Amino acid sequence: MDLKFKCGNELIYFKIDRQNKKAQISSSKTFYKFKPIAWKMLFDKGKERIQEIRTDHIDDKKFKVCLIVAMNQKGYVNVNS
Repeated sequence: MDLKFKCGNELIYFKIDRQNKKAQISSSKTFYKFKPIAWKMLFDKGKERIQEIRTDHIDDKKFKVCLIVAMNQKGYVNVNS
């Protein structure tokens, strides 16, 4: 699953493999090269375990909506086509 977000001039790209619980991020901080991030980084700090348990049982479409809502709360807009 690939997601792209924008906030001002900042772009963030995510590549997410839910089956293997792996994620990569590309942003200005990584010079737009994909770097692996810990799976728990997709969740709110301090709530990682409970959010992971809740999202393990939903389909990709609902998981994507959860991430989009979370990123919207941080000021990022989804710009996937």
